[in-house]
Amino acid sequence: MRIKHFALAVISLLCFQTYSFAKETEIYDIHQHYVPESYKQALLKHGTKGTESDGLPLPKWSVEEQLKFMDKFNIKTAYISLATPHPYWNDEEETINIVREINNEGAETVKKYPERFKLLATLPLPNVENSIKEIDYAYDTLNAVGIKLPTNAGGIYLGEKVFEPVFEKLNERKAVIVLHPVSQAAVPNTNFKQYPPAVVQYLQETTTAVMNLILSGTLEKYTNIKIVIPHGGSLLPALADRLEAMQGLLELKAGRKLPQIKETLSKFYYDLAGFPVPNQLYGLLNMTDADHLLYGSDYPYAFENYIQPQKEKLEKTKLLTKKQKKKIFKQNIKLLFK
Repeated sequence: MRIKHFALAVISLLCFQTYSFAKETEIYDIHQHYVPESYKQALLKHGTKGTESDGLPLPKWSVEEQLKFMDKFNIKTAYISLATPHPYWNDEEETINIVREINNEGAETVKKYPERFKLLATLPLPNVENSIKEIDYAYDTLNAVGIKLPTNAGGIYLGEKVFEPVFEKLNERKAVIVLHPVSQAAVPNTNFKQYPPAVVQYLQETTTAVMNLILSGTLEKYTNIKIVIPHGGSLLPALADRLEAMQGLLELKAGRKLPQIKETLSKFYYDLAGFPVPNQLYGLLNMTDADHLLYGSDYPYAFENYIQPQKEKLEKTKLLTKKQKKKIFKQNIKLLFK
């Protein structure tokens, strides 16, 4: 009987500690989205009614519901960005106009709730000239704190030479860049096409874009930017050792000396949206350190019944100390935007 009571006491203490940790730590969320009306109408115009072009239902969204979610999960501030698909349907003028509306709507939300939301602005890629203009507008007029970039726009991947002027401007602004995957520019003609790209292809897409940024020399040239890689680093934690072993082959193909890839990967920031515990987290901690990890919920595209258990796993995992967890939930993101 004494053993039983002791066991119950231990369980109660552990539960109390987890609950206390969640309550005592204000959370800053790098990976939340908003669904502005201009974007919604564009999706309805170009896709199947009520769904995104990527084949997933468009989440029901309002600022009021988002605030309720944030209060429930003790999230003080959310960094909001556009999700996927990127608003480009082979019409650059349309994209320029829609992106401006999207950014204006996001800025209105921030203006109304300045302590609760921060804006990560969208750019009208692949239009380079107007993307540069939108960067200045986002920072100078809308008070955006960073820029969200799609992994590709119109089939052109980040790191391609055509986008160099955009990165030059972002470098000038010392921008924090948050990546978000979109559908792959080319998808093999297989049965897997019938499944949502969020299952596997988004992770492949992000990994491709990051490697293109590294191998193209973009990151060596523009050293003032900071990049956040989503979804637990996608496939990069699993590939880091393989990439390190193949450094010589990559340099042979590139025809030049490359930065040490594993060292480069350690300098990115990584959000933990999705399902990072335990496998991705274990890989991330072998590739970088806890100072480069940020909490992300992926609301409203991820539902609460996905977010809650993953958040609890992150709070309880033995892979991180309590001090490291506080950094991930709060301190790291404040330092990133300092």
